[in-house]
Amino acid sequence: MQIARILFVGLTAASLGGCGASLPKLTTGSLFGTKAEAPPIDRNNDPATRTMDVAATSARAIKCGYNFDPAKLKSNFLSTQSAGNPADLPKLTQIYDASFNTVSKALVEKPDYCTAEKTAKIKLALNRHLAGDYTPSPPEPAEDDSLFGDWSKGSSPEGHGANMQQVFQ
Repeated sequence: MQIARILFVGLTAASLGGCGASLPKLTTGSLFGTKAEAPPIDRNNDPATRTMDVAATSARAIKCGYNFDPAKLKSNFLSTQSAGNPADLPKLTQIYDASFNTVSKALVEKPDYCTAEKTAKIKLALNRHLAGDYTPSPPEPAEDDSLFGDWSKGSSPEGHGANMQQVFQ
């Protein structure tokens, strides 16, 4: 009985030993021939998302008075994006034009759109795009409407709640 226990513990340790090894390509899955899964597609950096982001940034920059050539930005962007797959050019051109026009029309109704914070974000994104980096801008953080979400911002508009900045000073 003692030998069976030792043999069982030895076999268990040997079979589980491969799971924790730090060998780069050797795993228990590779020993049995399982196929590796393809990396997930980044939905925030696909051609359509990049196109909408560059078009919207261009429209916002025009609204805020930045001096650049929007036609040159559009042509550079579309030529870069269609280099890998020329069949996508008509679709990307349509997405670019629709996004640019939609954002431009929406900004006409906002005379006080160009705040210091927004112009700084637009300048950063526009400079990236003019330099040839067409990755989409990171999404803006969502407002926290939870019970404790407003505590770090100060007191609530009604004057209730804790102003955490004053509490810790």
